[in-house]
Amino acid sequence: CDDSGDISPQEADKEVIDNLTIEIKKLANQSVCSPEFDCYSVGIGAKPCGGFWEYIVYSSSIDVIAFLSKIETMNELEEQYNKKYSVPSDCFMAAPPKSVTCEDGKCSAIFD
Repeated sequence: CDDSGDISPQEADKEVIDNLTIEIKKLANQSVCSPEFDCYSVGIGAKPCGGFWEYIVYSSSIDVIAFLSKIETMNELEEQYNKKYSVPSDCFMAAPPKSVTCEDGKCSAIFD
């Protein structure tokens, strides 16, 4: 029994992805919309079967280039993780929102 408290390489890799996901969602939630700041949506995560786990909304009030770069890094890391550890998936494809709108200073996704 290994009680050293060390986490496995797989757990460490997953923790990096999870922390990036939290950081990305936090940035998206900090964004505000107004007549000066438009809303957008972006797919995040890399499902083992392909596609994104989900879509999130954000506005141009944040540093969009840095934000999208974080998402790209996270998606690439998760794709590598899925291959390295043969991660299974339900292969359900997350649908992008039909549109995004600004409500009370926050971006909101419209799915129907």
